[in-house]
Amino acid sequence: MDLTIVVGTGRCGSTLLSRILREHPDVLSVSEFFSTLGVGRKLPTGELDGAELWGLLSAPATFLDALIRDGLKPPELYYPYGKGRFDPATGVPVICHSVLPLLTDDPDGLFDRLAAEIPSWPRRPAADQYRHVFRLLAGLYGRRFVIERSGASLVMVERLRRLFPEARFVHLHRDGPDCALSMSRHPSFRWQTLAISAVRAAGLPPTATLEEVEAALPARFRGLICPPYNADLLMGYPIPVHVFGAQWWSAMVCDGVASLRELPREAWISMSYEALLRGPEAELRRLAEFAGLPVPARWLEAARRLVDPGRAGRARADLDAESLAALRAACEPGAAAIAAAEHALS
Repeated sequence: MDLTIVVGTGRCGSTLLSRILREHPDVLSVSEFFSTLGVGRKLPTGELDGAELWGLLSAPATFLDALIRDGLKPPELYYPYGKGRFDPATGVPVICHSVLPLLTDDPDGLFDRLAAEIPSWPRRPAADQYRHVFRLLAGLYGRRFVIERSGASLVMVERLRRLFPEARFVHLHRDGPDCALSMSRHPSFRWQTLAISAVRAAGLPPTATLEEVEAALPARFRGLICPPYNADLLMGYPIPVHVFGAQWWSAMVCDGVASLRELPREAWISMSYEALLRGPEAELRRLAEFAGLPVPARWLEAARRLVDPGRAGRARADLDAESLAALRAACEPGAAAIAAAEHALS
């Protein structure tokens, strides 16, 4: 099985790339599998049996259920809420939020198919279990290549490389100010930013549980950190946009690129979201060559229909000069890290 992993900061265009890859007749494009396993915990790397793996994949993610219930559904969640079998009020299996609905129009049926098989698998290393999930799905859909992408997966590069030493990595990056601006409008990034501030204000360690945070929460954070959430307050709470540039975009890029540069040069490539928007055919041919994919003409035609070049440059249009200057300064370390890495690859 050929495995390629797309890594990025989140809000970097990887959802578009995964949509394009789903149009390829030989590719199983898997979205959010590794982040699903990492919700509320680190991606497991030890041994586990099928029942343990299925327990991780089928357990509800209480944070996501609460966001959806309170009107803060992140855009990367695609389960047919209100129509499917599972309800956020009682708990949606975490694999159903993104992984399954991006593979099929019948996520409940695919859930049952996996539930009938995965729990019976023997105990083996986590990496082998994950490979068997990919092989099972690839077999169901008749695909030869597996390409996984998870939001904010740059933080997992080292762990993923240890799990899958044979994998290829694609670093998809987006203009820092544009990416950070998108983060500033995303409920999960806003929640995480406010949660960090609340923990610090309460004098708690970063490892504090949500229950501990709630008990010590300063009044100004009520309705922001612990459910039930006040959607208007969370989305309107004043957070300078440069915070997302420094705390999220630059921090993730600098750490992630450093990890990527530890890989063999032939094991990874750097890919720009803006270049994909400007010239999808050239960028996809380069990706296909790296991943060993054929390049059918109908795939390139489908890609051209999906891209919207107008999505680039939002920060310049939406921010005043002072905010944009502060944001650019916050993003400079990440931009320098990307430039140095691409120079090393050339």
